[in-house]
Amino acid sequence: GDLAAAVTSYLFRILGESELVARLLPAMAAAALLVLLWFARPYVGRLGALVAGALVAFSPLFVVFSRSAVPFSAGTLLALAMVLSLFGYLREPRSWLVFPLVVSLALAPLTDAVAVSAAIAILAFIAIEVSFLGSNEMTRAWETFRRSPLQWVSALLVLGAALELGLTHFGTSLHRTGLPGLRQWTDMFATPRDSRAPEYHFALLLAYDWPLLLLGSAGFLTLAWRLRRPSRATPLRLRSGQALRLRSGQAFQRFLLVGTSLSALTLALTTQREAGQLLLVLLPLALLAGYAVEEAVTAIDWSVLRRWWPALAGSLLLLAYSALLMTECSSPEGVPPLDRFLLVLAFGSALFLIAIPYPTLYRHGSAVALPVVAVLAAAFVAHSSLAVTFDDGAEFAVDARLTGRAEQFQQTLDGLAAERGGTIVVDEGLLPALGWTLRDSPVVFGGPVAGAAAVVAPPNAGPDGFVGLGEVWRLAEGWYPEQLLRPRGMWRWLVYREPYGELKTVEVRIYVPTV
Repeated sequence: GDLAAAVTSYLFRILGESELVARLLPAMAAAALLVLLWFARPYVGRLGALVAGALVAFSPLFVVFSRSAVPFSAGTLLALAMVLSLFGYLREPRSWLVFPLVVSLALAPLTDAVAVSAAIAILAFIAIEVSFLGSNEMTRAWETFRRSPLQWVSALLVLGAALELGLTHFGTSLHRTGLPGLRQWTDMFATPRDSRAPEYHFALLLAYDWPLLLLGSAGFLTLAWRLRRPSRATPLRLRSGQALRLRSGQAFQRFLLVGTSLSALTLALTTQREAGQLLLVLLPLALLAGYAVEEAVTAIDWSVLRRWWPALAGSLLLLAYSALLMTECSSPEGVPPLDRFLLVLAFGSALFLIAIPYPTLYRHGSAVALPVVAVLAAAFVAHSSLAVTFDDGAEFAVDARLTGRAEQFQQTLDGLAAERGGTIVVDEGLLPALGWTLRDSPVVFGGPVAGAAAVVAPPNAGPDGFVGLGEVWRLAEGWYPEQLLRPRGMWRWLVYREPYGELKTVEVRIYVPTV
């Protein structure tokens, strides 16, 4: 496995195999990611760093991968660490910044595709800066690094240690060579293609993270417009340190454009359906969104709110009520039809109130609209983040989820094993769905069924010489829409969490010998 799997296996040996321990490492990595975003203040501003952190903290896709022991759960932290270390070194080439930069770059091929993608973006950015732009900051940093034996010798030692760990799979396997992070990255382009629709990634972003998508896209377009004609003015009146920090901020903006473009291109070329791939682009989008908000807030004339505050206050109250209803809708029980009608009515009334000042305010209407959009986006991400954590099959960004009967099924198998003795053979195709649930049960996944005390298989695949025992067990549910971009279906799913496609289930039956 990758770095996260290896560390989790050692935690299992120390703390035991429990769901809490399995989720511990991804949760700690996500918490550290939020802290690390605060150090992006010199590049996206104080408000921009707070907005980026809020979008990451409540992003449904970030949430689901920060609470699950699955691939793509730790690479984002390494990606941000290597980016901030690089630009910190460009601002002030200090020896202590080399260590986190080299360690994060060395661990990237051992972690997951997100870290590998960030490392590729950094290398591409450095090549562009040196080859085409003739970056003085990059040349200065390289000369400082080259003249310090402590820095480059330490970097070589760290890279060698990481390569050795990766090739030996962290001491757990010697018969296979390869770097798990690189292997995961190349597997995204494996053939043959699966059933992923062309609009899969766009639909996921639109369904789960539209605030991040829209704000990040606005930041990308703003930066691209500003950097297409670089300013010829030289900061003559600035001291050398201030000028260097200004240029490093501009370099960071160029990196965001390069990193986002490469991540989007990677997503467009992938062949496998996996929601975790979106984490490649979510972090740069969050930083771009923070930059866009920082720019918008400083450019808006907020004095117009003195006159139009009743419209703003009314809209915010209606949207707050809509947020409460949306949060109830995201629960497994849902809400009655009357509350659904009130939700649509409140939401429509809020939009009507916010539209009233526009004929008068013209270009100053953003001062009224921006707070309302912010509240609406906050309500949406809270609603979606709560919904994505529930154990049901209504989320098409995750695989099939276990139902409440899975634990009862495990207890039934344990009782059957104690009663009959012998081996219980489980169909090998059920390993992804039931492997964790049956990890401590006396069962074997795959293998010959002859002489088995019982067999667990799909209902229509009963083995010869065995007869079904009891009922059919529905143990997992999953859903994937055949047509992703259906406006009415997506709207009902966004608010009510009602799938607009066929629900796919994992059903099994227990078989015992006929004699």
